[in-house]
Amino acid sequence: MLSAGVADVVLKFLQSEMPPVQFKLLGTLRMLIDTQAEAADQLGTNGKLVERLVEWCEAKDHAGVMGESNRLLSALIRHSKSKEVVKTVIQGGGVKHLVTMATSEHMIMQNEALVALGLIAALDLVAAEKDFVVSSLVSVLHKLLSDERSAPEIKYNSMILICSAMGSEPLHKEVQSLAFIDVVSRLRAHENKTVSHQASLTEQRLTAQS
Repeated sequence: MLSAGVADVVLKFLQSEMPPVQFKLLGTLRMLIDTQAEAADQLGTNGKLVERLVEWCEAKDHAGVMGESNRLLSALIRHSKSKEVVKTVIQGGGVKHLVTMATSEHMIMQNEALVALGLIAALDLVAAEKDFVVSSLVSVLHKLLSDERSAPEIKYNSMILICSAMGSEPLHKEVQSLAFIDVVSRLRAHENKTVSHQASLTEQRLTAQS
């Protein structure tokens, strides 16, 4: 499908103002780039596409379009793992939407957002720092880790993100002010071995940098 030029044809519908068309367009692109790094890279560095996605992330009248825009924004980063894509998303104003997506009531969307945010922090923390501060990323992660209902993968990915955020001075200060070490040390006793192991590593990191 990619080599047949489906993405180029589908992108022509970016100008559409009809929510059903927007919704189908977003879903098609998301499926097309699934595990296709090259396609995700190509689409993720398309400034016009990212700009439109950020616009649709605010389409409060159309929950489906809003949800799919967020998911595609996250997928572009997750499947490309590219610094250029991360840069395009940061410049397009997409970071705040991914932080909001991490607070979604749907676990799959929360997790997709956290993985994308983790990649942003790992690939270009300096460029993302201001957006992370403004969108209250650290307090969102604190809530996710403190919430007993959060799934193991949510807790795991939140801790990975906290470790990356420690590389930024303002984010590091926020982490210290929210007493993360208490929340993380409790997670060492978590029944999920991956979570408890990551909690030990995160606690060591927090202690070493306190």
